[in-house]
Amino acid sequence: MTGASANFWDKLQAIDRRILYLLLLIVVIAPLFLPISLPTVTMPSTQRLYDAIESIPPGGFVIVSATWSGGTRAENMPQTVAILRHAMQRGLRVAVFSFDVQGSQLSLDIAKRLAAEYGYEYGKNWVHWGFRPQVGVVMKSMVRDIPGTFDKDYQGKPTKDMPMMQGIKNIQNVDAIVEIAASGIYADWIGLVVGANPKLKFGFCPTSVMVPETYPYLASGQIVGTMEGMRGAAEYERLLKKPGLATVGMGSISLAHVLIMLLIVIGNIGYFATRARRSR
Repeated sequence: MTGASANFWDKLQAIDRRILYLLLLIVVIAPLFLPISLPTVTMPSTQRLYDAIESIPPGGFVIVSATWSGGTRAENMPQTVAILRHAMQRGLRVAVFSFDVQGSQLSLDIAKRLAAEYGYEYGKNWVHWGFRPQVGVVMKSMVRDIPGTFDKDYQGKPTKDMPMMQGIKNIQNVDAIVEIAASGIYADWIGLVVGANPKLKFGFCPTSVMVPETYPYLASGQIVGTMEGMRGAAEYERLLKKPGLATVGMGSISLAHVLIMLLIVIGNIGYFATRARRSR
């Protein structure tokens, strides 16, 4: 092996990390401006969540809890958009709230935007209960008394006389609860609320790193379906026939994975070529 070729193999193992970061930045940003169309296979867990919402008759009552903040916005925001969009497409009554201060404002912004798109009237078709601290207290209370637990909306206005709250007394009157979170709060819902209404459909939308821990609850039926990170949101957007942020984001994620695998291959080729040269 010549000196020039030896130098080449050595360089493959020592690519300047600034070049690697630049390449990663390019493959992440490029699909945001030039979306690429990738085939999507819907996971059974996503299909189950979609079917659960689809099975609720128009006028049904759905609670969406958005317990997330800016740190997980990339995954939780498309999930929130997808669930609210589906509920509004179905003509369901939607109550939104959050156990996180940031999540309350972020989910409010999303709900307002979608309500305007679907002609949803505040107080009649949807409501936002705002930020609620004390997870356990709120959950235990809403099982017995929803109007008393959420007596005021995010503006401090009474919710009791809102048209959309008519007929809603306790958890028995709720068709579905969907929690969108970056934490293990699903266990609180299962332990304190889900069992109180056998007909209640409980869906969970976690970030990708949390997905494996939800499988036992999904298998047992305690969680009716999940939307797993950005991939799950992209699958849900496909079911809704409404591509959005998650569909675009999956292009960035896919290209980033391809780049990383390619760099691993190049690094290994350089390593084995150098080792073969030194053994001669």
